[in-house]
Formats: sequence, structure tokens, C-alpha cells
Amino acid sequence: MQATANGIQMAYTDDGAGVPLLLIHGFPLCGAAWSRQVAAFKNQFRVLVPDLRGFGASPATEGPVAMSRYAEDLQALIQHLALEPVLLAGHSMGGYVALAFAKAYPQALRGLVLVGSKAAADTPEAAAARLALAERVRVEGASVAVAAMAPKMLAAGNGDAAMAAAVRAFMAPSQPQGVISALLGMADRPAATPWLDQIRVPTLVIAGVDDALIPPAEAESLAAAIPGAQLALIPEAGHLVAFEQPEAFNEALRGWLAHPSGQPT
Repeated sequence: MQATANGIQMAYTDDGAGVPLLLIHGFPLCGAAWSRQVAAFKNQFRVLVPDLRGFGASPATEGPVAMSRYAEDLQALIQHLALEPVLLAGHSMGGYVALAFAKAYPQALRGLVLVGSKAAADTPEAAAARLALAERVRVEGASVAVAAMAPKMLAAGNGDAAMAAAVRAFMAPSQPQGVISALLGMADRPAATPWLDQIRVPTLVIAGVDDALIPPAEAESLAAAIPGAQLALIPEAGHLVAFEQPEAFNEALRGWLAHPSGQPT
């Protein structure tokens, strides 16, 4: 499906009925990375999975794309679909976007899930590495980013060749300009750390124990800083925890959705 949202034709899937659960993919993936959550939750929720601009089937735009601009895209999609407040889950870069959304549109949120993400801004070294990768993508194409990121998505001990191939397939549609725009936006993003204590919706933080890209200590810091947040660390999972360990991930998410405040009802 497609919707005109904030000046682009955003591609998205829309499955199920009920409270909207909006799932935001990471870098340089597409919405298909959430396929195992769509299958698990569409019988209870209206599961919406967009492709961020420049990824999957959504067109790229010139120049850097700030995390706040991706958040504007999401808000435009929510308004286009006339959704009630959403449960918003974001993975990695999608978590940066989810935090930007939480700051800009708190009234549109009923719950927040941050997966394999962090609140801190890039260090100067990390920002420089993103800019260097963006320049390589400009010259050599998006496959450079796929080659750099794909091996880091799964736990180091995961030898599942089919799963590794699926991860690369989630990255394959990424457009060079979309990858560049996202890298520039991430390199320049502000820290969310100063205002995490202002988040007032139920929040779940999930990470893979074996995440080599964003260590689980970042998830622990996030959960400690957000009032009432719950934390779930998934064993034998790397960065793309929701795809690598879907049963454990879905169990953690399902338990939180049943009792988002942390207290049984």
C-alpha cells in the first residue's frame, strides 16, 4: 500500500484490526524485517509497517534526513489513516526515530518500544565513520552499506546461512540516496538523553544479549532513564533481535502489551 505522507509516497503494509501497532525498521533495512512480528500480532492488533523514505519501496529525497523528519513522515501517515494513538516500536535507527516521535508528538503515543537502540548522540568518531560510509555509497552504491552492516546484524555464533541471506534481502532494496540521507541524519542527530525522564507513556526496551552494534548496556541505560520502563534482554540474539529470536522477542513484547505498566490487570 502507499500513502502520500509529508511530501513522499510512503509504502507500508497494514494487517489486522484493533489498537494500531506501528513498527519502524532500522538501517539499512526495510519494513519486511518485521515480518515475524506481523504474523504474530496481526490477530490482536492493527499492525502497520512503513518503509522509511529511501528504503524498501519508499522513494528517497535529496540531502540529509533528520530523525525528526522521519518522525514527521510517521505522523503524516498516522493522520492519513486517521489512527488513534499508536503503540510505536522502533529498531536501531527506527528507535532514534521513535524517540524523535515521542518528543514531537507525545499525544499520538499510547506506548513506546525501543529495540536495539540508544539515546546518546554519535561520538565524533562514529559520526566520521558514518560520513565516510556515506561517501563510499555515493561512489560505489548501496551495496557497500549492505556489505558493512549485514554481518553485524546477527549474533556472532549464528551460522544460519538462510537467515543471513534473509537479512541481506531486507537490505537489498535500499536506495543509495536513502542510505546517504540516513547516514547524514544519524551522524547529526541530537542526544535524547536529556529529556528521557519526560516520557510518560509505558515503555519497553529490548536488546539482544550478543548485540555487537549497540551493546545491551545501552538498553539498560535507556530503561533506567525512562520512568517505569521495562527491560528485556534476549539471549543468543544480535542486533536484529526480532528476526533472529522471534519467539523470545514476541513473548517479551506480548507480555508487555498485556501489562504495559508492569502490573497485571
